Amino acid sequence: MKILLITPPLLQPNTPYAATPLLAAWLQSVGHDAVQADLSLQLLLRLFSREGVSTLTRELDIPEDAAEPYLKTIDEVVAFLQDRNPGAAERMVTRGYLPEGENLARAYEEDEQLGWDFRGLDIHDRARHLASLYLDDIADVAAELDPNFGFSRYAEKIAGSLPDFAVLQEELETNHSIFIQWLDELADAAMAMHQPDLVALTVPFPGCLVGALAIARRISHTSQGVRIVLGGGYANTELRELADPAIFDHVDAITLDSGFVPLQRLADGGELVRTYVREGGSVVFRNAEVVEVAHNELPPPAYDGLDLDGYFGMFETLNPVTSLWSDGRWNKLVLAHGCCWSRCAFCDTSIDYICRYDPATPATICDWIVHVLHQTGFNGFHFVDEALPPDLLEGVCDEILRRGLEIEWWGNVRFEKRFSSSLIGKMADAGCIAVTGGLETCCDRTLKLMRKGIVVEHATRVLAELAEAGIMTHAYLMYGFPTQTFAETLVALETVRDLFDAGILHSAYWHRFALTAHSDVSLHPDLYGIRLLEAVKSTFAVNEIPFEGDFDHDLDAVGDALKAATYNYMLGIGFDLPVSEFLARAES
Repeated sequence: MKILLITPPLLQPNTPYAATPLLAAWLQSVGHDAVQADLSLQLLLRLFSREGVSTLTRELDIPEDAAEPYLKTIDEVVAFLQDRNPGAAERMVTRGYLPEGENLARAYEEDEQLGWDFRGLDIHDRARHLASLYLDDIADVAAELDPNFGFSRYAEKIAGSLPDFAVLQEELETNHSIFIQWLDELADAAMAMHQPDLVALTVPFPGCLVGALAIARRISHTSQGVRIVLGGGYANTELRELADPAIFDHVDAITLDSGFVPLQRLADGGELVRTYVREGGSVVFRNAEVVEVAHNELPPPAYDGLDLDGYFGMFETLNPVTSLWSDGRWNKLVLAHGCCWSRCAFCDTSIDYICRYDPATPATICDWIVHVLHQTGFNGFHFVDEALPPDLLEGVCDEILRRGLEIEWWGNVRFEKRFSSSLIGKMADAGCIAVTGGLETCCDRTLKLMRKGIVVEHATRVLAELAEAGIMTHAYLMYGFPTQTFAETLVALETVRDLFDAGILHSAYWHRFALTAHSDVSLHPDLYGIRLLEAVKSTFAVNEIPFEGDFDHDLDAVGDALKAATYNYMLGIGFDLPVSEFLARAES
């Protein structure tokens, strides 16, 4: 069967999302003709082009003299960020060459005020930074034309925890923006090129849902007989209680969890596995017994058909760790299915992508690395595991070093004591440049309550040894966890300040605790001192659950203060201020 795998808008444009290369390789290995198209990238390339900027200026009635500097430079900027025009760097760092919208002008102003000279960036990186902010300025104008547009998301707010499909249906019926028109054209072109029998759309995040459904609607209207299936992270987490049949006006099936076997069964015409369909006007879940594909038996990702030269990096922040998400060409690999820990009380530990741990062997992983290196020509890898297991990671590093593979890589870890000095040194020798990981509340009492499996003392030692080995670090931080006190939050911020001041934490971000339907906290609220509030009856998406807790501080004010303080620390300033000054207005 001819199967077209589509990545819908919008995602980061610097590298292919992991889903379609993995699924394409699997489907090809079992005999199907699987091809792929990244319509997220293609939509952004349509916007960031002379044609796209011309359309924006016409639709928004922008004066010609204001638009002309962008029309003259846009194609050159994109080619530069695609690494196809390195010689443009000298021109782009000359102030006045790139037109200055709000983002670019503010960057110049802040840099002058701080006297940093863009932190000493060389000409090439400074040009990438300025060119990225130039594109941000165009994206802000695009949002004036369509408020749903965000650089790496589309209509994310609309897609958040919807009780029924009616809101999405209305959006699809009433949204006639230029982005939807372009998406229709891109879908038509992909269908004409590939002429598939089956189209599979991956929806990893809420900010991809409306785009995916717009593509599905277009295909269902123009290509009779082509079956359309939707899956991915959004479906896996939010559509597990789906009962609203309206979405099946646009798609024929929705799959849950790992898509390898469900897609194969759809293509083969066999008994359906983990798949919603509409039968007799009602939603039916078909789930025949199946043996999952062992992770070690998967083929390496297949990138054929993707325009690898078309991806472009965005160097928007000067923090070298934070910029990894949006800059650089990273080949995404999964070393193990699921999480090696899978006990954190705030996490979706009951869902397959967390609870079913299944690692590949170091030899297989390095075979994948070699294959992808040859296929893409890029030696940067992002290991996208929930948490890289120390024992598996040690074996992978040994194999990388044994084979003499020259790669750079980064991934998510748990700052646990099993990361020994020798393992960290081996990681650095094997090409590790950065790690991310959860420090969460930075408080041993709440870390124990949430079953995180780390303590601050051990995490601090791991961070110090990572930094000493030349590996950059980023911490995910959490506020508003049930029973967390203002005093504990104060100590947490002091810990974060000290880690930055010591040079062993290089980047961090605070997230507000959200109670999700598939977490242990939602299943046992009494253990965490919270009360579940009555939620709207949902027939469509279920994820975040409303709750009440007894907090001795204003969570909104605390969140603002934590983020402001940490932003200062990331800039290398504010260490001499007592943390209580940042949090002074937050205590109830």
